Amino acid sequence: MVSKTFRVFYQLIPSALGQIGMLWVQKNAAPLIIHILLPQKDIPIIQTISKNWPGVLEQSHEKLKKLCLQIQNFLEGSPVSFSLELIDMTLCYDFQKKVLLETRQIHRGKVICYGRLADRILAPGAARAVGSALARNPFPLIIPCHRVIKSTGYLGNFGGGSEMKRFLLQMEGVPSNAREKIGPEYFQK
Repeated sequence: MVSKTFRVFYQLIPSALGQIGMLWVQKNAAPLIIHILLPQKDIPIIQTISKNWPGVLEQSHEKLKKLCLQIQNFLEGSPVSFSLELIDMTLCYDFQKKVLLETRQIHRGKVICYGRLADRILAPGAARAVGSALARNPFPLIIPCHRVIKSTGYLGNFGGGSEMKRFLLQMEGVPSNAREKIGPEYFQK
């Protein structure tokens, strides 16, 4: 959770997938995003926000408008290059930061397996730890954890659910077969 010295705000972003919640704090007169919440089946996003961040206030910020528009464009299928300028990674632990920053290097239209991602951050054999770090990714979409799959080609887990992971990958040009398996030609080298 965020230090009690910072007031937490949220902004809702309408999308084809449902409302996305963006939680942010203000530090040195600038908004910093601390969490992006993807819609969950049968649970209103505002309910999740209120439960996990009591006392949070709905408020927009001029500097967040561009990012909100980028998220909407991304979910409509447009290629978007997200900046980390407004992202507050101070609550991420060191290993997780390495995983998240390397995950940003996965190209649109490609996937990588957990073990290969572990190798890339010089942590061979740490596929499970990579999966745990991604499971706690506070910035889905901006940090494209949906592009990380099992070495077998199967989708694996995703905070927004397997249907959303499949949708995001297909939107980016990575189809899965009827068994939800991705072909080797989509793996990033």
